[in-house]
Amino acid sequence: MSDDTLIEHFERSLHELCGNERIQAIESGAGDATLLWSQVNALGFGDALVSADKGGAGLSFAQAGALMAVAARCGLPHPLGDTMVARSLLRAADWNDDGSCIALAQSNGETLGCALTAGAQLATFVLLAHRDEWLLLPVAEARKEASHWRPHTSASLRWEDESSVRFRIPRTDVRCEDFTNAIEAACLSGTMDRVLALSVQYANDRQQFGRAIGQFQAVQQDLAVMAEQANYASMAARMAGSTAQPVPNALLAATGKLTASEAALRVATLAHAVHGAIGITQEHVLGLFTSRLHEWRMCGASEHACALAIGAALVRGEQNISSFVRQSLTAAPAMEA
Repeated sequence: MSDDTLIEHFERSLHELCGNERIQAIESGAGDATLLWSQVNALGFGDALVSADKGGAGLSFAQAGALMAVAARCGLPHPLGDTMVARSLLRAADWNDDGSCIALAQSNGETLGCALTAGAQLATFVLLAHRDEWLLLPVAEARKEASHWRPHTSASLRWEDESSVRFRIPRTDVRCEDFTNAIEAACLSGTMDRVLALSVQYANDRQQFGRAIGQFQAVQQDLAVMAEQANYASMAARMAGSTAQPVPNALLAATGKLTASEAALRVATLAHAVHGAIGITQEHVLGLFTSRLHEWRMCGASEHACALAIGAALVRGEQNISSFVRQSLTAAPAMEA
């Protein structure tokens, strides 16, 4: 099956499962998130990054990243990208999971906990990068501080002690933030595609002064800038995950997250300008997607942290900026999805 066919099959399946009313209900705390996850898990894409000899699909991160973007575009509230990565790490260490949804997070230094983690309240476990180990911890046993943006689905978590640990894996030079930067870049990109589509549809449907508002030059300008930024983010997400290996390149992942985050702010702002007051109502789905854009910008490594990592690499390399960009921030064509 070609990559395009795989993506189309996945997107069709998710569109059927993730209707607007259903995901709005889950985000409000009233929907059955467990049932939705069981249906999504049955599609088999949670094992995309698991090696073939461990029962998975053995996809590269570039291929899996395209699926993560599709999941975000369709509105899946669960951390599917995190689950793909977590299962690949756990299955390689011979952990036999039961199809659980697993969030991925970096610990708060010495504290057995993590800062804001998207979709954590919908997950069964968190795979926490703590000191020199990966620790598998149950969400049910954590103290939770709900997210401002998605209070029923995302949270910061803290466990009292290591008695809650269900499984542990030694962690060498694999950094959690390299995974989360690439995952979040893909999620931001897919969500911006959905926000753009919603805005174009609304501009074509909404009538004012006898014609669709999409015919007004000011609205056309907003839509054009949104399309530019969404495409910009799509390229950034592909850069972030552009590797044939299961682990993203650290600098490319940081660059992709930084670029997609900057684009997300402009897209969210312009989308609400196009929609006007209706865009902030609970009945309209736009706010659900723009809230995710703001949350993913805050999760994991911030824009400031990504920029510092890129700048530090430039200084260490003792190259001029042009050489640094060509040699360190350019994805090899052969590695693209």
